[in-house]
Amino acid sequence: MNLLKKKDPTRIKPISFSQAEAMAAIAVAAVASSGKIWDVETERALWLLSQLELFKGHSQPKITKMVDNLFNVLGKTGLDNLVAIANESLQVKYKETAFAMATDVVLVDGVFGGREQVFLKDLRKVLDISVDTAAQILDGKVKENNLV
Repeated sequence: MNLLKKKDPTRIKPISFSQAEAMAAIAVAAVASSGKIWDVETERALWLLSQLELFKGHSQPKITKMVDNLFNVLGKTGLDNLVAIANESLQVKYKETAFAMATDVVLVDGVFGGREQVFLKDLRKVLDISVDTAAQILDGKVKENNLV
């Protein structure tokens, strides 16, 4: 299955996410952005989600189940639609955090490939993150992941 392939939006049932699901959907999209699912990125996404206030009171198995369900949604809707649904559901106050988390996830494996670069560029636009803010986040995450 090609995770990046766009699906026909007319065949998708309208869905929305809770704030936690929307944040997790952005994490899932980041994991899938290279076209492959890497364990190190999935593990990082799960850990980052567990650290967020949105997930306070969520057990690790509950977060893992949510992420697994979102990978299924990704397979049905495609990456662009998953991000669009998450964006529509996510409150503005969480969008910078979502972008920072996605940046962290794509950089954790030490590879920042073309698909991941395009994904972050597109995600920045969808989440309406300023270029300056996105650049600061990316620079910080590059240093944090020792990619300098």
